[in-house]
Amino acid sequence: MKKGKQAFTPKARLIQILGEHLIKDATVGLLELVKNSYDADATHVQVVMVALNTEKGKIIVRDNGCGMDAGIFLKHWMNPASGHKEKQKQAQQRTQLGRLPLGEKGVGRFAAQQIGHILRIVSKVSCASLELVVELDWRAFEVADKDLNEIEIAYYEREAQDFRSDESGTLLEISELKSAWTEAEIRRISQTLKRLKSPFKGRTDFDVTLTFENCSDNFEKYGNLETSDIFHKAHYKLFGTVDEHGGFEFEYHFFVPGYKENYKKGKLDLLTSYGLNIPTPLVCGGFTVYLYDYETSPTWKWLQRSNIAQQDLEEFSGVSIYRDGMRIFPYGEKDNDWLELAQHGLQWPLERIVRHHPLIGMIEITQMDNPLLKDKTNREGLIENAAFEQFKNLVFCTLRVLEAEQIEDKPVEKQQWDVWETFQDLANDLTDMISTLLETPVPPTSQVVARLENITQQISGIHKSCALTFEAQNREKTLLFHLAGTGLTAERFTHEFARLVRGALDALGRLKKFLEPPSAKIKKELDLIYSSLEALRNDIRLLGPMFYVKKVANEKELDLKQIIQNTLALQERWLQKEAIHVEIQGATFIVKMREGSCMQIFNNLIDNAIFWLARKSELDKRNIRIILNSRTFSVFVSDTGSGVISRYKDKIFEPFFTTKIEDGRGLGLYIVKEILEEKNWDITLVSQDDYPEIGLLQGASFKITFAEKP
Repeated sequence: MKKGKQAFTPKARLIQILGEHLIKDATVGLLELVKNSYDADATHVQVVMVALNTEKGKIIVRDNGCGMDAGIFLKHWMNPASGHKEKQKQAQQRTQLGRLPLGEKGVGRFAAQQIGHILRIVSKVSCASLELVVELDWRAFEVADKDLNEIEIAYYEREAQDFRSDESGTLLEISELKSAWTEAEIRRISQTLKRLKSPFKGRTDFDVTLTFENCSDNFEKYGNLETSDIFHKAHYKLFGTVDEHGGFEFEYHFFVPGYKENYKKGKLDLLTSYGLNIPTPLVCGGFTVYLYDYETSPTWKWLQRSNIAQQDLEEFSGVSIYRDGMRIFPYGEKDNDWLELAQHGLQWPLERIVRHHPLIGMIEITQMDNPLLKDKTNREGLIENAAFEQFKNLVFCTLRVLEAEQIEDKPVEKQQWDVWETFQDLANDLTDMISTLLETPVPPTSQVVARLENITQQISGIHKSCALTFEAQNREKTLLFHLAGTGLTAERFTHEFARLVRGALDALGRLKKFLEPPSAKIKKELDLIYSSLEALRNDIRLLGPMFYVKKVANEKELDLKQIIQNTLALQERWLQKEAIHVEIQGATFIVKMREGSCMQIFNNLIDNAIFWLARKSELDKRNIRIILNSRTFSVFVSDTGSGVISRYKDKIFEPFFTTKIEDGRGLGLYIVKEILEEKNWDITLVSQDDYPEIGLLQGASFKITFAEKP
C-alpha cells in the first residue's frame, strides 16, 4: 500500500488558461497592461497600434515607469500570484509618487496573450546602463503534455538601445495578433482609455495617449482621448459624499440657458430615508458621488440650448466606479446594468432616471476607505459580497435623491401640451408649404427642401417622444395587470385555504373524541394545533372583506374603532415581532362605506408604519398612535419612524412613487387617496406643528378626514 506526499505538477497550458479565462478580451487585456504601468509609477503611457489587420500588425505599450532589471524580472515577473502587491497594500506602502497598486492578484501580466501570440519586453531601471530584453511565444504553453517547469523563457541584458541612459520604463511589443481589429473595437478601446481616469479625482501625474501607424484612415479619429466638457453642461448635477454611517451631504445644481437657475445644499440619512435595514458603520465604507443628468426631449430642445452633442452623451452615459481615480471595468459600459436600473424601471415606471434619460455617474472609492470592495480575479468588476450589496443600494439611493431634487426644475406638467402645440405648428407649416408648392410650377428651391427636412426631423422627434410616453404607460398598465393578477390569485388561495382550515378543525375535533381521555402530553399538542388553526381562520376572516368579489359589496355603517382593531389584529404578528407598541385614543364614530375599502385604508397606513419602525434601532421607541376625533370626523395615524422627507411631501400620494428600496411598489398611499376621494374625503400628511394639542408623534403622521371636502 503506497503512502506519501505529492506536490501539484501544473501543466504548461495553465498559463494559457489564466490568460484566456481571467482576461475577458483584448480591450480588457490592454487596459490591464496600462494599469500595470500605473502601478510601476509611470507618468505617461503610449499605446501605439501599428499596421493593424496586416501580417506586420502589432501593438506597443510603452511607459516611463520604474522598469525592471534581471533580478526584478526573475523574482517578481516570473513568480506570478506572489502577492507582493497585496502585501504592499496591506502595509500601506506607497510608491515614490504616493500610489497604492491597483493590482494584487499577480496575473495581470498574462493579459498580453489575449492580444497576440508573441510578446517582447524591453525594460530598464533608472541609472542603469543595461536594459532587459525578454522574448516569449505564448504558443509554447499550449503543448498539452508538457509541465509548466519545462517551458523556459529566454531573457538577456544588453546595452541600452530603446531607452536613454537617464530613462527608465518598460516597452511591451505584442505581435502576431490573434484577431482582426474592427472599427467598433477600436472605438471601444478609445472610449475605454478616455474614461480610464476620473475627470475629478484622477491623478494629474498619469497620462495615456493612443496613436496609429500605417492603419486605416478611419482609425485615426479615435486617437483623441481628450475628455468632453459635457459634465459642465449637464442640466441636473448632484455632487455629494456618503459617510460610513449612511449620511449623505450633497450639492444640487440645475442650469439650462434661458431658464431659472437653481442651486441648493442638502443633508439626509439615506438609511432611514429609503428604508435600508443596514447596520452601521457601513462595511462598504464611505464614497463620493458625481451625477449628471440630461433632458433629451426634442420638444424642449435643451440639448441644443446647452450645445451638447448626442455622441458625447452616448459615449459617456452609464454609472462608472473609480478607485483611487482609476476606473474599474466594466461598470458604466452600455451592457452593464450593475445597479439593476432595468428592474427598478418596472418597479417605478413613472420615474425618469431609471428609464431612458442619459445619466452619467461617477462613483469614487479608495482602497483605504473601502478595503472590502475587492476585484474579481477575472477583472470583471468587484466581488459581489455583502459590502458590494450595501454599496450598490446606497448608490441607488443617491440616484433617488437626484430624482427628488429635479421635481421643481423639470417641466413635466407641460410636456403633453408642448408636444401638441409643436405638432400643430409643424402641421400648419407643412400644410402652407404644400399649398405653396402646388400653386408654383417651379421646382422647390434648396431652402424649401431644407425646411421640409427640418420639419420631418422634428416630427420624427415628436414621434420618438410620444413612443417613450406610450412605453411608460404600457409598463404602468403591465404592472397594474400583474398586481391585479396577484390579488385574484391571493383571493382564490384565501378561499381555498379557508376551506382547508375548516376541514382540519373538523378532523381535529373528531380526533379528540377518538382519543378521549387523551394523555396530558397529547392534549397539549392537540390544543397547540387547535389554537394555531384558529389563529389562521381568524386571519382569513379579517382578510375576507379586503378581497375583490364579482358583486361589489354594499356600503354599510362601520364602527371605525372596530375596523382599526380588526386591522391591528391582522398585523398582530408583525407588530409583536418588531416590538411595536400601538395605542388608540379618542371616541369612535360611524362612517358609511364598504368594509373592505375601510380596512384597506388603515392596513396600508399601519403596514407602512411597521416597515419604517422596523428599521429603527431596537433602542429607539417603536410606537404607533391612532387618534380618533368624533367632532371633526377625522383619524390621525402617527408613528415614531423616520418621517417623510419634506421634498417628497407632494409626491407620496402619486402612483408608483416610493422611497423603499426593498419591497416597495409605491401604491399603498395612492390607493388610500383614491378610496377616500371616491367619497370626496381626504388624507393629508401632517406634522406636530400643525396640531400641537393632540399629541402626534415625531415620525410620519397622516390625517384621514371622513367628511366631504368643502
